[in-house]
Amino acid sequence: MSEVTENSLQTAETTIRPEDIHLPPNSYWPIILAFGFSLIVGGAALSIALTIIGVVITLVSAIGWVIEPVTVEEGH
Repeated sequence: MSEVTENSLQTAETTIRPEDIHLPPNSYWPIILAFGFSLIVGGAALSIALTIIGVVITLVSAIGWVIEPVTVEEGH
């Protein structure tokens, strides 16, 4: 069995260090997308105006999330 330490993960093939793991930058678009979708669902029960607002927010946030620039940290 592999030994797991605080600073690295040893596998049979490679050693993975935390600084080697690259994640995308944080984004607010997913939570805005979820809010817009919630308005669509709530608007289906309450009013067409709320549904339309939800659709607009959902579309804008989905497009914003897709075209959001990906920044690369220096030194990686």
